[in-house]
Amino acid sequence: MAQVSQVDGIRLIHVAQPGLGIVQVEVVIESGSLQDPEGLEGLANLTASMLLRGTKTCSYRKIMGSVNDLGATVEAEAQKDAIVVAGDVMPRYLDRWAAIMADVLAHPTFPADAFRQERSLILEDIRNLRDDDAELARHFFARFLYRGHPLGRPTMGYAATVAKIRRKDCETFYRGHVRKGNVVVVVAGDLDRAGAETLARTLTAGIPDGPRDVPALPTPPALKGLRVLIVDKPDRTQTQVALGHPSIAWRDPDLFPLLVGNTAMGGTFTSRLVREIREVRGWSYGVASSITAGRDFGTLVVHFFPNTKDTVPAIRLALDMLRDAAAHGLPEDEVAFARDHLANQFPFRVETSRKRADEVLADLLYDRPAGFLDGYIASVKAQDVGAVAAALHRQYRPDEAVIVVVGTAKDLVDDLKSIPGVASVEVVPYTADALP
Repeated sequence: MAQVSQVDGIRLIHVAQPGLGIVQVEVVIESGSLQDPEGLEGLANLTASMLLRGTKTCSYRKIMGSVNDLGATVEAEAQKDAIVVAGDVMPRYLDRWAAIMADVLAHPTFPADAFRQERSLILEDIRNLRDDDAELARHFFARFLYRGHPLGRPTMGYAATVAKIRRKDCETFYRGHVRKGNVVVVVAGDLDRAGAETLARTLTAGIPDGPRDVPALPTPPALKGLRVLIVDKPDRTQTQVALGHPSIAWRDPDLFPLLVGNTAMGGTFTSRLVREIREVRGWSYGVASSITAGRDFGTLVVHFFPNTKDTVPAIRLALDMLRDAAAHGLPEDEVAFARDHLANQFPFRVETSRKRADEVLADLLYDRPAGFLDGYIASVKAQDVGAVAAALHRQYRPDEAVIVVVGTAKDLVDDLKSIPGVASVEVVPYTADALP
């Protein structure tokens, strides 16, 4: 049973699993890459990577050596919405591990030598991204769809902006965003409620008081017509395609019928898009349509990877299928299969204390409706053909979408311009840092 409470100004999520033999902990600071200053994209990511690099009393070697001696783990990462410091530890070593983590959270020093090393590693990761066409498609899709919007900025940052970040910037970002109101401590596993509260107090003892401060995201830019971006990578015989548009918030009444409908469209290996693009025509081995809901809005994206010669026919078909679903809905057998799939898969999302705790964390971070988890299966099963059709009609907008294609531009540009409804086609080299 998950419990959520306030402990000394911080939010605590606790899910006990007695006898597990391990305690799993996350300290979540609600300031991620969405709060990166313009021109310093990648700052939250670099700040997170520096948290374990040393404190006033402990070097990186001592921190990691002490954690390893306990048979424990620790890691720090930045996400869009948060910086997360997480680890696992056996109950008998919990106090010693917690003392190390409290020091990391309260007294990071961002040492200069380590800063230069971490910045170089991140810059190398950005360069390596260019070797992975699927990752390029995902990154450029977000940048293109949300151009000029915080969601369009990659968490890793751009090479040009990461190179400008200085050690002092990381320290300023951390001190400016870390306050108790912005912190959620997540404790799962072999620890009782009293122990979880004591742990939360220990971990956050050195974090200053202060209210939660999570700026609302601006409304994403309106889309008019189909906009196409070709990420030009010469000598490719295959492409990576991502198409979609802004979508739904967690609290939207259309959430559950849309989840069912979109699962029927492209959420399973036997779904409609998979059947028509993969099975019938053999244009792409994989096809998927996903909805990522958010606090204020989310994203719909359809992804597939055809041969170059099949790219435009596959895009045309995908758009036509989305239009058809929006206009006419889906048949009962497809809706029923998707409904059963979502209901049957849900128990795996909450099968461990850690998974359930993370779902409760999503409730807090994304303002999901009260009772979302406990009522999930019933809400899915309540969706019928009519509700799904109405949601798809309201939420699918295939003629107001972006299409990103990673491939060889000279083999694609003319045919992409011929797709009905295309308002613009842009081309950028795959080595481009940010969009112009």
